[in-house]
Amino acid sequence: MNKPIQDIISLTQDLTQFVTGVVAVDNEAFFSRIQKELPFRIYRTPSNASYNGWIVPQLWTVKKAMIHKNGKLIFDGTCHPLGVAFYSKSFRGELDLKSLKLHLVTQEKLPHAHVFHCMWQYRPWDADWAFCIPYEIYQDLGPGQYQVELKTHYKNGEMLVADYEHKGKSDQTIVFNAHTCHPCQANDDFAGVALLIRLFQWLQDQKTHYSYKLVLGPEHLGTTFYLKDKSKEELNNMVAGAFAEMPGTEAQVRVASTFLGKQIIDKAFSNAVKHNCKNFEFVPWRQGVGNDETVWEAPGYEIPFVEISRSKSSSHPYPEYHTSLDTINILNKENLEEFFQVFKEVIFILENNATLQRKFDGLICLSNPGYNLYFERHDPSVNKRLNKDDEKWGYFLNFLLRYFDGSISILDIAEKHDLPFQALLKYLTKYREKDLVDFKFSPVREVENV
Repeated sequence: MNKPIQDIISLTQDLTQFVTGVVAVDNEAFFSRIQKELPFRIYRTPSNASYNGWIVPQLWTVKKAMIHKNGKLIFDGTCHPLGVAFYSKSFRGELDLKSLKLHLVTQEKLPHAHVFHCMWQYRPWDADWAFCIPYEIYQDLGPGQYQVELKTHYKNGEMLVADYEHKGKSDQTIVFNAHTCHPCQANDDFAGVALLIRLFQWLQDQKTHYSYKLVLGPEHLGTTFYLKDKSKEELNNMVAGAFAEMPGTEAQVRVASTFLGKQIIDKAFSNAVKHNCKNFEFVPWRQGVGNDETVWEAPGYEIPFVEISRSKSSSHPYPEYHTSLDTINILNKENLEEFFQVFKEVIFILENNATLQRKFDGLICLSNPGYNLYFERHDPSVNKRLNKDDEKWGYFLNFLLRYFDGSISILDIAEKHDLPFQALLKYLTKYREKDLVDFKFSPVREVENV
């Protein structure tokens, strides 16, 4: 097996052992664990801090979570970290079945699963109480009176966010982001966290034009408070980014565009995905799974941000989504490798994109042995033993020489003609070697004209 992919799986397995949250007891241990991988900076925001209506919740723990009937224990919510809805309030009392069911969260299609109820982390003002009970237990509940004893505790704590920067020649920064607040869940999103950590470990050995920043923290809240204190200069240097999640599911790769669309980061992901993934779909802004791209693209920041996942739909990304069955066992190694390769390819594209300026006039005879740059096309009188893409490359040659006016980048050419960026770059490099063109690096601009 590809060692980086095995290392992603191994790290994911480690990270799923931590019961993390927006504010949680295991957050300190979790962030200490990832600091063993990269020298992250840690940012701390205290409970009750507020910004634009967002409130950092308190540190919440479950002391006791029992449901009894006629003296018999029916369910112990401490049996699994997801057994009680996060941020539930304490409750003690007797309820009939109808009233009890109003406080039970379950999923019939996954009878052994605990559902992850997370809403009150982000809306602490709405908190009530609930148990997340497997359907195999739920379906056997009969009429009668149930005794509930749920004891939870709140105290002030801290929300943690981590960032790490790979410094390039330029201060222009590409941001990659994943979330840390879904405890024990492999695909959503500890596999995304692990994959991006391995990506930045690979980056450590690369000399790059751009700087790259990895930001890990609680969904929405983490990024909101991370960005609020950034200087205008720091924000202006962040020119593009992507949120990564659910990289190892069986679903297709799904790429949701930036707010404006047609930005360089959109085009880079488009080319990387089309030429590295077997199954994929491109969808408009916020029609992916939906995550922190809304924060990065918020007014005043407006950083073009792609969201990429492996998901079947926005509301039902994969069967085990937000349940205790989202474990290391459902990670698909081949799909993880595809996802990892996409990110490496995006970085390659951004680092190597250029415009081309011709150093000649007139039509070049590309088939002349002195150039040897021609792609054969179909001829009914000659069997040329063409490869399946030769006709596409041959058609592209009709346009190519007009592209050598410095107005269009290699990435734009690749997208226009559905060609893989790396193969096109390799081919165009031959023109430079023959002194036919000059390359001029094409930098990411914060917002492209659309």
